[in-house]
Amino acid sequence: MLKLVLTAGLGIVVLFCVEGQIKKFYSLSEVSTFDTVDFNLEATSGICFIRHVDGGNPLSIFGNPNLDRINPSFDAITADRKCGVNLRLDEFRQSGLGDGLAFAVLKENEESEENFWKFLLNNSKVYNLDLHFGIGNTDIDLSGTRTCKMKVRTGSADVQVSYERGEANLTEMDTFLVKIDVGTFEGKMLGKARADQMITEVGFGKARLDFAEGILKNCVVDASVGAGKLTVILPKDSPVIIKVKESPLCSVRLPKDYDEIENNIHVNKAYSVNSPEILTLNVDVALGSIDFVYSDDKK
Repeated sequence: MLKLVLTAGLGIVVLFCVEGQIKKFYSLSEVSTFDTVDFNLEATSGICFIRHVDGGNPLSIFGNPNLDRINPSFDAITADRKCGVNLRLDEFRQSGLGDGLAFAVLKENEESEENFWKFLLNNSKVYNLDLHFGIGNTDIDLSGTRTCKMKVRTGSADVQVSYERGEANLTEMDTFLVKIDVGTFEGKMLGKARADQMITEVGFGKARLDFAEGILKNCVVDASVGAGKLTVILPKDSPVIIKVKESPLCSVRLPKDYDEIENNIHVNKAYSVNSPEILTLNVDVALGSIDFVYSDDKK
């Protein structure tokens, strides 16, 4: 089955692919009517990759969905110099995206090879990414992109966001939000995100936030953990302040070289109130655990 739809005003190309083959599925052409792409993705299952490429279109999507199982739907509209793109990758028999426990039980052994998606971004536009994943695996490398906002929500999916190719965010980010139900999240080289605020909410899952390389600007991390686990990889030389709100049923571990300057407020040796580029960590843990460690911590 092959279907091609062209919309000249927005420069949109929609291409349904031959089942079982990787094909260009959707493309947002380079046009001057918008500067920002608001990309909303809702995927109930599958394997997803998001990458930056030099040149190319602001958004290109490749996939090989099994159209007997997956019902893709998308739309795009431009207004006020923004192009809003919505892509839904729904299964015909699906639970809600927030049903992480149901996904984990019902879908754990399902194959995802017939639901593979690759999303390519360029650096000519600014991106506001709102990404929702039910189950599966997602690998996102935002090196060299212009990302002003980032939201990731998982049911029981495993998601990684990194800047592993070494290029930092080309614009400052307002908010980086991560919400985990029973899945996992790993953020690598997060200082390169240049985020003002990072919000991490962990239910029953696990999250790992890596700031080992330090930060490029002041960053405030607000983290809450229900019954899950959060691990924060700390920089050794950058100023850090950690403020902990804990319960008797939780576990919090800090490096031995941190000083407690007030009740449940800890700082490292590099910290002073006038320090530039401070990493501030506000954490609230109920039943779960939070470990603040260095990258070479053996435990």
